[in-house]
Amino acid sequence: MNALFDLFNDTERRTLGRLGLAALLALVVFLVLFARIRGGLERDRGVALRLQDSYGRAAKARDEAKAEWQRWEEAGRDLEELRTGFFYDLEGGVQALRLDLQQIFALAGTTITDLGYGYSDMEKEQVRKTVVTFTYTGSYAGLKKLLAVLEAFPKFLVIERIEFSRTGSEGERLSAKLAVAGYYGI
Repeated sequence: MNALFDLFNDTERRTLGRLGLAALLALVVFLVLFARIRGGLERDRGVALRLQDSYGRAAKARDEAKAEWQRWEEAGRDLEELRTGFFYDLEGGVQALRLDLQQIFALAGTTITDLGYGYSDMEKEQVRKTVVTFTYTGSYAGLKKLLAVLEAFPKFLVIERIEFSRTGSEGERLSAKLAVAGYYGI
């Protein structure tokens, strides 16, 4: 290598030295820039991964919120169905309940005449409640049929209480006081 270097004169040697120094300097600058760019790319890659993770969480939260919204819409539809199909209308008042009870008694094949009405407002639930009390006198099979008709009736009627004054043993007729509640206007 020295023999090759000896073939050059002083000016050419200085020029080659300067070119070598410039190439070395360019290599150092290239390595520094490469290291900085590579570090920046690693940083950007980390940021991209964090953003991708954040996007995944946001998409999951969005999907959960949509599902929750759909559940609330379903609940609203269910509540509207309850209002229209199962609860009594406020405008119809107690008259609709009375007519339904007459229909229930007719379907059960019994006659009840001593109906008593009690009214209460349940402000927290936004419901008005009417409790109808009556006394049933008859056979066990008749009571069973009356309860079955009440249970199968499409409106929301709740048997709140049954009190037996006579159980129908020893050949006597069964006697029970019932309290049935109807609900209005939710």
